[in-house]
Amino acid sequence: MLGFAAIMPRAVLPDRVLRSLFCPPVPAGSDGSAKIAPCGMRKVEAALLDAGFSRDEVMVAHPDHLEKSIGPETRIVGITHDDPMGKIAARELEDIIGRGPPHNRTKFLSLVNHPLIREHRPHVVVGGNGSWELMGEDANVDHIYIGEGESEFPGICRKILRGDEVPPVIRGTAVPADQIPVNRGATIAGIVEIGRGCWRGCAFCSPAMRTVRHRPLENILEDARVNLQNGQKDLILHSEDVLTYGSRGMATDEEKVLKLVKSVKQLGPHTLDFSHMSLATAHQNQDLIRKVSEVVGIGSDQKYMSAWIGIETGSCRILEMHMPRKALPGNTGDWPEIVRDCYRLFGEESWLPVASLVLGLPGEEADDVIKTIDLVESLKDYTGLMLPLFFTTISGTKLGGIRGFGRDNALPEHWQLVGLCLEYNLKHLKTLHRLYSERMSAGPVIHAALTGINLVADVALGKYMKRMKRGEPPN
Repeated sequence: MLGFAAIMPRAVLPDRVLRSLFCPPVPAGSDGSAKIAPCGMRKVEAALLDAGFSRDEVMVAHPDHLEKSIGPETRIVGITHDDPMGKIAARELEDIIGRGPPHNRTKFLSLVNHPLIREHRPHVVVGGNGSWELMGEDANVDHIYIGEGESEFPGICRKILRGDEVPPVIRGTAVPADQIPVNRGATIAGIVEIGRGCWRGCAFCSPAMRTVRHRPLENILEDARVNLQNGQKDLILHSEDVLTYGSRGMATDEEKVLKLVKSVKQLGPHTLDFSHMSLATAHQNQDLIRKVSEVVGIGSDQKYMSAWIGIETGSCRILEMHMPRKALPGNTGDWPEIVRDCYRLFGEESWLPVASLVLGLPGEEADDVIKTIDLVESLKDYTGLMLPLFFTTISGTKLGGIRGFGRDNALPEHWQLVGLCLEYNLKHLKTLHRLYSERMSAGPVIHAALTGINLVADVALGKYMKRMKRGEPPN
């Protein structure tokens, strides 16, 4: 979560503070390589090597040491990014604070306009979940790669090297689960990919457009070993819903999930967490949550587990319009109670949820927002984080042709909801700080970063909270 500081503008969070406390650079090799890299970049690296490119031709380069990796012989520079132009996570802060562009946008534009890239003119290809944001933008990018890269990207590189014509927008296709390659190096946060895709089909979500696949256990364990052998001590199992690993559709395969968790735990990570988990799946498999907690050793080996969850709305009407499968196998009309039941379970089992809300979905009215406010109010005593996100038009989704939601569209109730989420987060940040420090035996740098989060949040966001809770725009 520290990395989310990158959505703040430089005027609020100076670059020196960002890099020293919140987003310190990963270690670099003597050749300018990055010793830790995003999981998606590691998959592309592995795919290129598996396709016959040599290690002399492929490098995961550290962005702070490009003088060691970019020169006259460099033909292709690939960049991965989740939010290069700040069109998702940063939009609310730009509207609320109004203090200039966020770090993630300015640093991305600085990277693609690096003097060595300008001088040697390699082909710049941008991929990752946020690559669609560059469509229609005036950036120093030759190709935008949308979709999975392991199957098509090696061939695209060969075309570029031969001088063949390559379109400005490239769309990759789904890779079979057993062909998703094993990483060659450590991943940021110790991410270990266990599967891809989601069958729930939420209209605003890009992972919902991908075919559901789960990787073979032996490949998952090899990725975990690579992380641990390369210095990572903590692992995060990643898919859109970790509790559905090995299952088909709604039926959870408890045996496979527990075997996965036990097998990874036996490798000896210091901590183990999930990246994403469906509330509906957790609600229908509450005993499985308890068994996972026992296997991981919550309360003994580690203080808590965490996972990103999607509440999205408290309105059953909006759920039925845009997320009709979200509550399955439960009923859409029971969604608020499903959420509350899960939070009670998380509290009992020491799970800390990071929840997203989507504001301004097409058709949302004041009464829908009030229902979300009521739901968040009912959760205020459960420790976690609550992130309100403005609906964004994401290319390739079911709502990809509909204009996104912004400040000018916001109702007083929307500002009340954002203010309530800020109040919730400010209330629980100090508890999260303490719990994380205890769990990780955090050193002075991490402790200072967490203290910095509290201070920045109190100063930069706290002053807006009361105004928005009255239903007024932040400025």
